[in-house]
Amino acid sequence: MEIRHIVKGNENDDAYLLIGGNRLTDSGGTVGFVDIVKASGGSTTINTRLIGTNQSNVESCSAPDVDCDLEFRNEDGDVIAESLANLTKAGSTGAKGLARPLVPQRYRLAVTGGTFVVRDSGAVDPVKMAAESDLVLRKPAFNESIEVFTTPDSEVPTDGEDEDESLDTIRERGLDHTVVTKGDRVVLGFESTGIWGALSYFAERRSAGSIGDDPQIDHRALADLLEAEEGVSLRIRQTNPNGNEQTSEFDLANADPDDVTLYLAEGGTLERGESDQAPSRFYLAIDTSDGGPFTDDLDPGDEFSVEFALEGTQGEQYAFREGQGAPDAFEPKSIADDRLSEQYPYHESADGRVSAEASFSVRKRYVRYDHTTADGDLLVEPDNETITGTTSILPVTDLSATIVRDDDGEPSRAESELTIEDGNFSVDTGLTNVTPGTEASYRLYQGQSLQDSRTIIIVDDAEDPARLRLGDETTTNLTVAPSESLSNLTAMVRNVGQVQTREQLSLDIGDGMIVDKRYLRVKPGTSKAETFSELNAKLEPGEYPYVLEIDGHSVTGTLTVEENPSVTRVDDPGTEGGSAATDGGGDYEDDSDDEGTDDGGLEAESSDGGDDEAPGGEAPDDGPATLLPFGIGTRETFGGTVLVGATYLLGHWV
Repeated sequence: MEIRHIVKGNENDDAYLLIGGNRLTDSGGTVGFVDIVKASGGSTTINTRLIGTNQSNVESCSAPDVDCDLEFRNEDGDVIAESLANLTKAGSTGAKGLARPLVPQRYRLAVTGGTFVVRDSGAVDPVKMAAESDLVLRKPAFNESIEVFTTPDSEVPTDGEDEDESLDTIRERGLDHTVVTKGDRVVLGFESTGIWGALSYFAERRSAGSIGDDPQIDHRALADLLEAEEGVSLRIRQTNPNGNEQTSEFDLANADPDDVTLYLAEGGTLERGESDQAPSRFYLAIDTSDGGPFTDDLDPGDEFSVEFALEGTQGEQYAFREGQGAPDAFEPKSIADDRLSEQYPYHESADGRVSAEASFSVRKRYVRYDHTTADGDLLVEPDNETITGTTSILPVTDLSATIVRDDDGEPSRAESELTIEDGNFSVDTGLTNVTPGTEASYRLYQGQSLQDSRTIIIVDDAEDPARLRLGDETTTNLTVAPSESLSNLTAMVRNVGQVQTREQLSLDIGDGMIVDKRYLRVKPGTSKAETFSELNAKLEPGEYPYVLEIDGHSVTGTLTVEENPSVTRVDDPGTEGGSAATDGGGDYEDDSDDEGTDDGGLEAESSDGGDDEAPGGEAPDDGPATLLPFGIGTRETFGGTVLVGATYLLGHWV
């Protein structure tokens, strides 16, 4: 806080600033603190975290090396003390040992001479007073949210390359992401009041200057605050380590200044006093490159949690270590007592820990093109020569592309900047009204460094550049004998696009009775005949529809399986029309896949009782009979069977 005043008087007179010592009208007691400091010039700046301690930044009359001419009288006019060290009735002073940092209260400010009256209530009044005001210390506030955004690496060129980056600059160049691209910076913003007096003290110790002079200070000042037992904590750690992998943590104390930047800013959420000009928000811009401020290098896919907290335990309060004279500002009682945890100095006994949490993750640096072939070639339409895609790279990155096309004459060359917006990019190739099928070379640069090299192919339709179609030569009707090869079934596949492609050709006969799938690769402008000689028509005689399909295009046809002329159907005994049919109309069964006797016949089966049974378990008709659910050829042998009315000749049934 800065107190502006005008001090007038004789050259031999000292002017003093009285702080506190007043009686509170609401409680009838006093604020419990009084300090008197020398005042001179036009202003006095007071660090409210340090006043009353041995690190106070003002010339306090409680310090043994500050010469003050003071006199304290009681209400009867008797002198009761001539220094703050001997003043006991007025309550705590820095000279007598302050219990804890100044608590939120109303403290009187007065420019006075060196004589004071100590009332019976303990209030201290100046005998002569040039000016008076009030200092109201609010209870600190805490924002339970953390701002997260990403920004490019500090080495990315900017218009003001030789100047220090401002917070506004990195925000303008960044995006509100919780996903940071490897090599970029993640920026974390925290807001809290009540920490700035301590942070200012550590900044001055680091020769970083006052926190009000420069919005960017040495990050080690914050590291010192976190290491002191001030009850302020910040932890950034990986949440998804793999297996036995070490958990990576943010190491602010050992971070290089090139990897971490600390910014101070005015907050916009927490309520402050009308004249409070101190910052209430700080930002950390953290580099995610290898060798950065983490205990292990970050990898794409790593996830991190962020927690900023003011520590506290209900029923406990921050307290200075007991001793003679003014206490050490940053040696609380908890340092020497393992039973006490860290406590935030301004928590009351009823307060507990408060925290703010956020998270971020790391992703790869990539450029992903919208239209490519399976081999990675870029596809560009002649009436829209733009290459488009998505990227994790931030817009300020210096990316450019060079496109070269070899014509019959001189080669054509174009250079274009990549335009990046909201994670999308585009680049103009200059390949307007070029004949489909034409190729060009593409090279992507970051600055002078080559990042990518590909071939560009001009195509009619970038969404469907390699269209495979079944031509008129494709077989649509085929007649085969049972079990005959389908070698005469031909699919004539033509590539009517501009790029070579590989697609799946499928054949479905009889709605799943015979199915085949295979991949074909066809060059642009060419055809390929595909046959199915390895497939056999293992189907009953009849007609079967089939479908050939590739790349969404299909042709239908009919497969006809002829009757086997060597097969005769034998009907069941007793059926009308006799026991044998020679019209070839019986069901066909291919015996090439049957398993049974070694001589190619079928073994006869019998019931457990050894008696022959008719199908369904019924007793057979009079006389021996053979149940033949299949046709019989003139030269087929059946072991263990008996045929009625047949003649056995030379080992064959005829």
